[in-house]
Amino acid sequence: MGTVSLLKIDESTFELAKLAVTEKYQGLKIGRQLMEKCLAVAKEQQVKKIILYTNHRLNAALILYRKFGFQEIPMKQNKYLEADIQMELSF
Repeated sequence: MGTVSLLKIDESTFELAKLAVTEKYQGLKIGRQLMEKCLAVAKEQQVKKIILYTNHRLNAALILYRKFGFQEIPMKQNKYLEADIQMELSF
């Protein structure tokens, strides 16, 4: 149905990666549930911030990220060919 991963960058930073929901299950708030779980894990691990890389064409993803408080920041290093936006959420 869906997938997501949290990658540990260092003691205070995680990267949210590969958040996706199968087309058949989109619109059922599964992405929201995956995001809530990621934030709970990050808080449990006492992470100070979560970063992510995305693309401006992924409108539904951008809406979700912004809903959870992620803000666009200048791209520091582009790890992914298709990414053109870097976002961050600080706790």
